[in-house]
Amino acid sequence: MLVVGVGAGAHGARAILTYVDSPHRAPVASRTIRRNPGQTLASTISDGVAALHSVASRLSVPVHYSAIAYRLAEDADAISAHRHSTASHLVPETAAQLRYLRFTGTVPAHGSTVLCDLGSTGMTVSVVDLATGATVASRRTATFCGDDLDHLVRRHLATNGVRLDVDSSRSIKERLSEDGVVNAHDGNSENHVFTRGDFDSIIAGPVRYATMVVEQTIELSSAKPASVVLLGGGANVSSIGSAFERRLRLKTLVPQKPELVSARGAALLSVDQQG
Repeated sequence: MLVVGVGAGAHGARAILTYVDSPHRAPVASRTIRRNPGQTLASTISDGVAALHSVASRLSVPVHYSAIAYRLAEDADAISAHRHSTASHLVPETAAQLRYLRFTGTVPAHGSTVLCDLGSTGMTVSVVDLATGATVASRRTATFCGDDLDHLVRRHLATNGVRLDVDSSRSIKERLSEDGVVNAHDGNSENHVFTRGDFDSIIAGPVRYATMVVEQTIELSSAKPASVVLLGGGANVSSIGSAFERRLRLKTLVPQKPELVSARGAALLSVDQQG
């Protein structure tokens, strides 16, 4: 059974076309849709869903269900009001994330965990009771976000004579997780060897702040979580996970393709909602 799952955020949306019994595997098709200036989130999502329905149509396989994971209540209202999104169920982002993490066995059925969604425009921290699925405490901060880390990389490279745009700086940041060392150059004579140690140094301050936010949220919840799960595109940066585990002294987990967890959980919930 083919289903569509969408994870929506300030940046836009990530949408997948997948078989409901294997959402953890590579999707049949996926789309990352950047939200253009002046474009509504609902319109952005609609573009992604329509693109995946077109893929399914070419394959001559019907899409049975679809669901959209939203973060804010006002986002849900806007998506509901958009005429092209009415066929999709709306599910809270945390519920979608937890559904997928349970499906893969990343989290147990009892106790509590911390979900840290590291997005391009901010970090959302949620302490979740695993037995009930309830969010015990939550906090959102725009002070620690992927966009700011990209700009830190860009400024560091510029200081060393290499001038790149933000997208190129982001690519270099992501390559560090795999390679450890990247030779950055701007097409001119200048180049700079950028290492994971360099990156760790320039993000040390923001990471300290982020872990402080997590600690405060845990304290507010009065829970004793056994783990922290990093989600969103920022979780792909291995240095962040290592720093979180070192500073928080909690087991820090990063699911495969953390940026797709919300969409994959939404795909699972699209069927659950039928009951």
